[in-house]
Amino acid sequence: MKNQGRMSYEYFYIIFSLMVISAVLSLTFFMAWKNFGHEKHALTWSAAFLAGTLQWGCTVNFNLFPSAEAYLLVENALSIAMITLGLRGHCQRTRCRLLPKNLWPYTLAVYSIIAWHILVSPHTGLRMSVVPIYAALTLGMSSYLVISFREQTRPAEWAAAIAIAIFAASQFGTGILAFMQGAVGDESVRAAYLHFNFLTLPAGYIATSMLIILMIASDIAAQMREMAIKDQLTGLLNRRGFTENGERAFAAARRSDQPLSVIMTDIDRFKYINDKYGHATGDTALAHFANLMSEGRRKEDIVARVGGEEFALLLPGTELRDAMAIADQLCKKIGATPLETTAVGLPMTSSFGVAAISEKDATLDDMVLRADRALYRSKRAGRNQVDLESSQMMLAADGSLQPLS
Repeated sequence: MKNQGRMSYEYFYIIFSLMVISAVLSLTFFMAWKNFGHEKHALTWSAAFLAGTLQWGCTVNFNLFPSAEAYLLVENALSIAMITLGLRGHCQRTRCRLLPKNLWPYTLAVYSIIAWHILVSPHTGLRMSVVPIYAALTLGMSSYLVISFREQTRPAEWAAAIAIAIFAASQFGTGILAFMQGAVGDESVRAAYLHFNFLTLPAGYIATSMLIILMIASDIAAQMREMAIKDQLTGLLNRRGFTENGERAFAAARRSDQPLSVIMTDIDRFKYINDKYGHATGDTALAHFANLMSEGRRKEDIVARVGGEEFALLLPGTELRDAMAIADQLCKKIGATPLETTAVGLPMTSSFGVAAISEKDATLDDMVLRADRALYRSKRAGRNQVDLESSQMMLAADGSLQPLS
């Protein structure tokens, strides 16, 4: 600004660096949005850092503005926009319900306070303190959203949340020093404000941004891992996911000497469904079967599609008798729930094999192999029924489980 003199070289270099860093961050988040699932929060953060780039650009070129008031109005508008978009991005990422979806009316109210103390009732302390105080509040909310998003916060989320909280505290301190300048701006307090602001702002700005990028990288890594262990058609675990989760459940059952049962099942005559009605109907049948298998299951139960039309259900803490009852219920439910097609319902049945953990089992695969053998026996016996792993117990005619002689 013409009436405020020239900016010192030290401040110019810092602000110019922040402008360049903001531009790079805006591009980084835009590329993350474009290449990794079009996540809304990545695009919002890209817009936030674009606003930051324009803000720092205005500061570097403040002499181009016709008046101090014009510069302050534009610079503060961009600052407020950046802060609001930053919070909005965290709301989108965490699917927050604590805050309203539309934050702009509140942003406008905050900006009106700044505009009032620029144009109507000039007050240096109030005008300069609003942005850092607003930033401190929104950063504090963002930190809380990050750590409360999931039951087990990831390390990258902890790092980002802590950095955001520290940055919030430094911005609050900046706001207090800005307010202490008073209406006309006490020079000694202003010097302390500038030193504190340029000491904490670049470090907090860059560190927070880098750790948010790390948090997004952690999200992408988690998504990639989930894709590696999830069946894309049914949404259930695939064989790899079943093995990883199942081995943990098997080890836990061994350590605590708790029961563990496994049910293996597949769709009867699935090739006939594919050949007669087409692969699209076959895919619908698999998704339908998966829904019936996973419906009403406990959180600790592990449901997976482990082959073409073969599914597995691992039941931690479940005795063999109860596993047999569950398999019988599923068999009846599937038989009574035909697949809805464009014409009439397509009847489906399934066969089941059940096994429970035994002292001879060295790995999860030993259990699954015995349940698979039981499944094949139920197939050979006519399908649409439940068979029990023969080395343990057998189902008597009256429906009770008895040791196999």
